[in-house]
Amino acid sequence: MSQFNAQTLGLQLEKVRDKVPLLYQQDHSLFDRIMKRDVEKVSSRNMRIPLKILAGGKARQVNPDGGGLGRGSGTTYDIAQATPVYLAFASEMSYLTEISTDSKEKAVENAAKAELENAMEGFRTFVEALLNTDGSGTLDSVAPGTGTVVGSFQIIVNNANAFYDNQDIQIFSALGGTNRGKVTILSVDANNKALNLAAATPVPAGTVPGDLLIIDGAPGTAASSLFGIEYHHVDSNVGTWMQLQRSAYPGKLDTPHVGAGNVPISAALVRMLIQKQRRALGAATGAKDSMLFHLGLDQEAAWENVGSVVSQVITNQVAGSSSQDMLKKNAPTTIAGRSTLVSIHAQPGRIDLLAPDHWFRAENRAMDYYDVDGQTIFPTYDTTGGIQTTNIFYLFTGMQICMDGPRFGAFMDGLQLPAGY
Repeated sequence: MSQFNAQTLGLQLEKVRDKVPLLYQQDHSLFDRIMKRDVEKVSSRNMRIPLKILAGGKARQVNPDGGGLGRGSGTTYDIAQATPVYLAFASEMSYLTEISTDSKEKAVENAAKAELENAMEGFRTFVEALLNTDGSGTLDSVAPGTGTVVGSFQIIVNNANAFYDNQDIQIFSALGGTNRGKVTILSVDANNKALNLAAATPVPAGTVPGDLLIIDGAPGTAASSLFGIEYHHVDSNVGTWMQLQRSAYPGKLDTPHVGAGNVPISAALVRMLIQKQRRALGAATGAKDSMLFHLGLDQEAAWENVGSVVSQVITNQVAGSSSQDMLKKNAPTTIAGRSTLVSIHAQPGRIDLLAPDHWFRAENRAMDYYDVDGQTIFPTYDTTGGIQTTNIFYLFTGMQICMDGPRFGAFMDGLQLPAGY
């Protein structure tokens, strides 16, 4: 009787591919830029940021033939203030995971070593998402299409890339409102703008479109978390900016702004935004400061569409045996001659004109491992008080993201999204 394959499986070698591809995003381009810039070491007390905020002096025409020169005034100075917020990123693994992957004979990758690297990348990506928020820790809001009854396990959002797999998030009715509960994201589906939840944490009852999705641990109030672009770039004379009342200096603490009104981006709108920023601080501002545009993939595509409309292909200069692609290999890397910084975390329908020279971080504790007397990996404990065969480590930082004047930037919102975005 013939020998069949099933009888020889015990002899056959198992092949495991020695490449481990990354199937989720880790994008932190804006945070990387800020990390390379100015850092101010601070204590737990408020950092004071002096500002020359109102011009002084009394100009007038005078009569030098015995006339009076009048009284004068002086420049007004005030201070903005910032204090660090503290962020942590916890990673945990079992002892069996460590000893089962600690050599090339056992595994294609050392899981313990890989996790140290993965954790730092994940933490930086988390901070990058916060840099695109309003300072309350709000990553996004619930969009229509989300299940609103107990038992539903999917939340639809505007930009799923603001979140990451296995993340815990809180759902609030509004800032300072009702905390509807905490859920765990099983996986992020960026193209379908969906957060698929773990089976143990369905969408809390009462959740409705417009509810806020806030990072775990944040209190759900204004200016209580890391200050992002939408905290610093605000076109308003109401509220506060870094503990300064905007109403005390109307027109000085607001950000130049163009509301697009749900039309596509255009050269005219971009030029208007730049001119508003120059009008606020002087025509030479753009030449003095290094400015760049921060935008998402939607507006990168929209800007390329603008270029495609005005480009021409002169067919009689193309050989009959060849063809010409309408698109270049990469999208444009400048807008109005200024570099672009494209981020998947940027708010859809918005572009920001940033002045990196005016951004810095106030740092109480550099981003690093949490340690106690040099120990950075800690055991966990079971219900009896005994040690579990699981170890945990934390990345930790204390910092705040600051800028020295909201009028050094500009932003445009309400831009129409290209079809499919």
